[in-house]
Amino acid sequence: MDSTHWLQLDEFGFHHTLASLPGNTLVLFGQPGCSACRAWHQLLDSWQADCLQQLAYVDVQESMALAHAFDIFHLPTLLLFVDGQYHGQLHSPMQRQAINTALEQLLAAPASEEP
Repeated sequence: MDSTHWLQLDEFGFHHTLASLPGNTLVLFGQPGCSACRAWHQLLDSWQADCLQQLAYVDVQESMALAHAFDIFHLPTLLLFVDGQYHGQLHSPMQRQAINTALEQLLAAPASEEP
Protein backbone atom coordinates (compact mmCIF):
# COMPACT_ATOMS: atom_id res chain seq x y z
CA MET A 1 0.00 0.00 0.00
CA ASP A 2 2.78 2.37 -0.82
CA SER A 3 1.98 5.79 -2.13
CA THR A 4 4.28 8.75 -2.40
CA HIS A 5 2.29 11.08 -0.18
CA TRP A 6 1.49 8.55 2.56
CA LEU A 7 3.72 8.49 5.61
CA GLN A 8 4.69 4.97 6.59
CA LEU A 9 4.62 4.70 10.38
CA ASP A 10 5.65 1.89 12.71
CA GLU A 11 5.67 1.35 16.45
CA PHE A 12 9.21 2.69 16.84
CA GLY A 13 8.71 6.20 15.49
CA PHE A 14 4.93 6.58 15.65
CA HIS A 15 4.51 9.09 18.49
CA HIS A 16 7.72 10.99 17.73
CA THR A 17 6.77 11.42 14.07
CA LEU A 18 3.18 12.47 14.81
CA ALA A 19 4.36 14.97 17.43
CA SER A 20 6.54 16.64 14.79
CA LEU A 21 3.73 17.01 12.24
CA PRO A 22 1.68 20.20 12.21
CA GLY A 23 -2.00 20.01 11.43
CA ASN A 24 -4.35 17.09 10.99
CA THR A 25 -3.11 13.58 10.26
CA LEU A 26 -5.39 10.65 9.49
CA VAL A 27 -3.72 7.32 10.26
CA LEU A 28 -4.98 4.17 8.53
CA PHE A 29 -4.22 0.96 10.41
CA GLY A 30 -4.44 -1.95 7.99
CA GLN A 31 -2.62 -4.85 6.42
CA PRO A 32 -1.85 -5.80 2.82
CA GLY A 33 -4.26 -8.76 2.69
CA CYS A 34 -7.27 -6.69 3.82
CA SER A 35 -9.53 -5.72 0.90
CA ALA A 36 -11.40 -3.09 2.94
CA CYS A 37 -8.05 -1.57 3.94
CA ARG A 38 -7.03 -1.35 0.29
CA ALA A 39 -10.38 0.24 -0.61
CA TRP A 40 -10.00 2.94 2.07
CA HIS A 41 -6.39 3.52 1.03
CA GLN A 42 -7.41 3.96 -2.62
CA LEU A 43 -10.29 6.29 -1.74
CA LEU A 44 -8.14 8.48 0.49
CA ASP A 45 -5.29 8.33 -2.02
CA SER A 46 -7.49 9.64 -4.82
CA TRP A 47 -9.25 12.21 -2.65
CA GLN A 48 -7.95 13.86 0.47
CA ALA A 49 -10.27 15.96 2.59
CA ASP A 50 -9.35 19.65 2.73
CA CYS A 51 -9.03 19.50 6.52
CA LEU A 52 -6.25 16.88 6.38
CA GLN A 53 -2.61 17.82 6.02
CA GLN A 54 -1.21 14.27 6.09
CA LEU A 55 -2.21 10.68 5.52
CA ALA A 56 -0.30 7.93 7.29
CA TYR A 57 -0.36 4.15 7.15
CA VAL A 58 0.52 1.53 9.76
CA ASP A 59 0.86 -2.11 8.70
CA VAL A 60 -0.43 -3.96 11.75
CA GLN A 61 1.39 -7.13 10.72
CA GLU A 62 4.66 -5.24 11.17
CA SER A 63 3.53 -3.14 14.16
CA MET A 64 1.37 -5.45 16.26
CA ALA A 65 2.38 -3.76 19.52
CA LEU A 66 1.13 -0.43 18.20
CA ALA A 67 -2.18 -1.97 17.13
CA HIS A 68 -2.54 -3.48 20.61
CA ALA A 69 -1.70 -0.14 22.25
CA PHE A 70 -4.64 1.46 20.40
CA ASP A 71 -6.98 -1.50 21.04
CA ILE A 72 -7.36 -2.13 17.32
CA PHE A 73 -9.31 -5.32 16.72
CA HIS A 74 -10.97 -4.56 13.39
CA LEU A 75 -9.38 -3.46 10.16
CA PRO A 76 -9.27 -0.97 8.73
CA THR A 77 -9.18 1.48 11.63
CA LEU A 78 -8.73 5.21 11.04
CA LEU A 79 -7.45 7.48 13.82
CA LEU A 80 -7.24 11.27 13.71
CA PHE A 81 -4.34 13.20 15.26
CA VAL A 82 -4.15 17.00 15.45
CA ASP A 83 -0.67 18.44 16.02
CA GLY A 84 0.31 14.99 17.32
CA GLN A 85 -2.60 14.81 19.78
CA TYR A 86 -5.10 11.95 19.51
CA HIS A 87 -8.60 13.14 18.63
CA GLY A 88 -10.41 9.86 18.12
CA GLN A 89 -11.41 7.12 15.76
CA LEU A 90 -13.11 7.96 12.49
CA HIS A 91 -16.40 6.10 12.11
CA SER A 92 -17.81 6.68 8.66
CA PRO A 93 -19.09 4.93 5.57
CA MET A 94 -16.81 5.19 2.54
CA GLN A 95 -18.53 8.26 1.14
CA ARG A 96 -16.80 11.62 0.84
CA GLN A 97 -19.55 13.69 2.45
CA ALA A 98 -19.89 11.23 5.34
CA ILE A 99 -16.12 11.25 5.85
CA ASN A 100 -16.05 15.06 5.84
CA THR A 101 -18.86 15.19 8.39
CA ALA A 102 -17.16 12.64 10.66
CA LEU A 103 -13.85 14.52 10.41
CA GLU A 104 -15.53 17.84 11.25
CA GLN A 105 -17.11 16.28 14.36
CA LEU A 106 -13.75 14.87 15.51
CA LEU A 107 -12.01 18.18 14.88
CA ALA A 108 -14.66 20.09 16.84
CA ALA A 109 -14.07 17.93 19.90
CA PRO A 110 -11.09 18.42 22.20
CA ALA A 111 -8.15 16.05 22.10
CA SER A 112 -8.74 12.88 24.10
CA GLU A 113 -6.57 10.27 25.78
CA GLU A 114 -5.32 7.45 23.63
CA PRO A 115 -7.02 4.13 24.34
